[in-house]
Amino acid sequence: MFAMLENDALRPIERAMAEAKSVADWRAGAAAWDAVSGAAEWRRSPGRTPYDAPGLTRAISTWAERRAAADPWGLAAALEEHLQRHLVDLADPGLYVVARSGPPQLVEAFFAAAEDALLDLADRLVPREALASACARLEAHARLFGRSALLLSGGATWGFHHLGVVKALFDEGLLPEILSGASTGAMIAAGVCTRDDDGLRAMFDDLSQLRRDGLKAVAPTLALSRRALLDPQRLYDVLLHNVGQATFAEAHAQSGRVLNISVSSPRRMGKPRLLTHLTAPDVLVARAALASSALPGLFPPVELRQRPPGGVEGPAWPGELWVDGSLQADLPKQRLARLHNVNHFIVSQTNPHVVPFAQDRPGAGLRRQALAALTSAAWSQGTIAAELLQRAGRGLPGTLGQLSEQAHLLLRQDYHGDIELHPPLRPDIIPKLVSNPTPTELAQYVLDGERTVWPKLAQLRDQTRVGRAFSAAVKRLRAREAAQR
Repeated sequence: MFAMLENDALRPIERAMAEAKSVADWRAGAAAWDAVSGAAEWRRSPGRTPYDAPGLTRAISTWAERRAAADPWGLAAALEEHLQRHLVDLADPGLYVVARSGPPQLVEAFFAAAEDALLDLADRLVPREALASACARLEAHARLFGRSALLLSGGATWGFHHLGVVKALFDEGLLPEILSGASTGAMIAAGVCTRDDDGLRAMFDDLSQLRRDGLKAVAPTLALSRRALLDPQRLYDVLLHNVGQATFAEAHAQSGRVLNISVSSPRRMGKPRLLTHLTAPDVLVARAALASSALPGLFPPVELRQRPPGGVEGPAWPGELWVDGSLQADLPKQRLARLHNVNHFIVSQTNPHVVPFAQDRPGAGLRRQALAALTSAAWSQGTIAAELLQRAGRGLPGTLGQLSEQAHLLLRQDYHGDIELHPPLRPDIIPKLVSNPTPTELAQYVLDGERTVWPKLAQLRDQTRVGRAFSAAVKRLRAREAAQR
């Protein structure tokens, strides 16, 4: 049994990993940590495992045999059988907390073999006369398998951390096609989904091209009349600069990504909406991001606007106003599942009322379990308090009743994902939550976001690998079918 407790040999390695400036430096530290702790040996020969190791070995061997025999239908059947049998066990996050570099090597080999087999089907094994039927079959299984999405929460200025999360995923080829954002997360998702890969790469190469001055206080008299401290026009001007004037349909056509923005209703019985190229194709993306960021008290409610193809800009839903998406649907998982067949959620969470209760530290043991139990109990008590406050607030007039309702809406939401990414919790972030970041601060947010992703890279790569392979295989089969027409 190798040592899992901190010791003098591991501490300097952990400090170096925490201070890494690049993914290469982090990976070098992870390899060193595994070597010193003994986790590297565990990866090579895990012994007792929570998954069917002999079954994985048989699957890899069977797929190799079917590929060598050029048997596409036998390979397809074997893939269906073994993926259904093993993927639930291999989704266990416990496989990724022992070693810093990744899970047991047999797990990685299984996912790599599945990807290779799927792509070999698309590129070589399916005969020309069977391309149409093979494509239909693969598309059906891709729908059954489901899709991954990246959900970017609210979090005011702290939400710029999402930029680093997106950058790290993009650099590793792991950025999902489907993104959802609320509040600041909506602004980041909008900036990503209105750019193609070249545009996104250019943005990360030079972040100075982005405007960062969206928060501007208004005169006290105007603040009183609007019941909002900040200027919505300034934020909208910044969004137009950073996002452009695309509609949801145009953004989808431009980037190939599926943008989703949550907006909430300020009406007491109003329901939130999820804006996408399917539900709101002509709505302006920048206007949707403005509405999703309109936190009551800071910004007034926002009217959504649309521009039909070849038409002129006008109200999307006349008379209807919208506010901060985080209030009612920070992570709209159910609607993403219905609209886009998403069943795997990668959550980047920066809401200051959530992160303290959702800290995810590597490793195992009683200390980690005790911390998880304490934070879970604290969140449960907060939820109960919010429920009582909401009941008491039903009879309160005006602002007090509205505040009690908003507190209840915030705390009753499900903030969990299949893979969760949380920034480091530092006291100095609190006074900066509602401020324009300096270039130095923005660079730190981005680096913090990247550092959040690096420890989860192996899990992210493995848990999305089959889905990405399905998508790539379908595209390649379609391309072969089109080429022979």
